Amino acid sequence: MAPEISRQARRFAPDLVLAIGGFHVPLAVLRALRGRSGGPPVVGWVGDAFGQEAAPLAALYDLVAHTDSGLEARHRELGFASPAIWLPHAANPHRAVPRLERSDRMVFVAAASPERERIVRAIAEPIAVFGPGWKSNPPAQHAFGDRVAHRRLAGLYAGHLASLNARNADHVVAGLNQRNFDPYLFGAPAVTDDQPDLAHCFDPGSEALVYRTTDELNDIYARLRADRAWAATIAARGRSRILADHTFAVRLSAIRDKLC
Repeated sequence: MAPEISRQARRFAPDLVLAIGGFHVPLAVLRALRGRSGGPPVVGWVGDAFGQEAAPLAALYDLVAHTDSGLEARHRELGFASPAIWLPHAANPHRAVPRLERSDRMVFVAAASPERERIVRAIAEPIAVFGPGWKSNPPAQHAFGDRVAHRRLAGLYAGHLASLNARNADHVVAGLNQRNFDPYLFGAPAVTDDQPDLAHCFDPGSEALVYRTTDELNDIYARLRADRAWAATIAARGRSRILADHTFAVRLSAIRDKLC
């Protein structure tokens, strides 16, 4: 894999190499990309928790961008050699929006975890849940499906009232995930747990609906079901914020500015 990727990079002659999930890239691949002088800068975009084991990879990047401000702080605390910035997730505004009738249910697309299961069990009104690990012991009031392909996400968000979000504490410290961004492109407001980075990306209450307890979550969901116009307003505001501040073009500009 390493020599083939290196050959492709030479053929394509990119201005930048961006490694998504930068600390999961095989070390041999990264060394091959860095093995020739005069090559483009190589940037890792990291979204999952890590420890000292990532130091050899970090040292090979010109820059490491972390989707989570807490992970950026960890990078510095561990003394990694490369510079680091906070660079949240982003959305692609050029994806087509399916024309679907929107149900009155909230949808949650995520792998099961103990905390997520606790939250889902506490939701009084039915929701739709998709992802691995849920079918083993599902709460009776909700509908469950298996893991879904990425190409189906647009239809799931476009066909539901809102999108639920709950962090996986094993992966993040303070940051957001893709469910804070993608649903807005398809008209579904995000109903999300309170995360420290949220207020730096959205206006809570106006562009994102934030819960701290399951009682608050049930109250938000009840209002969404009773007031579809309010749900659409939150979705439209969130989409406007995405288009202004949270596209991949915006993120690439931030990387360019840091490297320059």
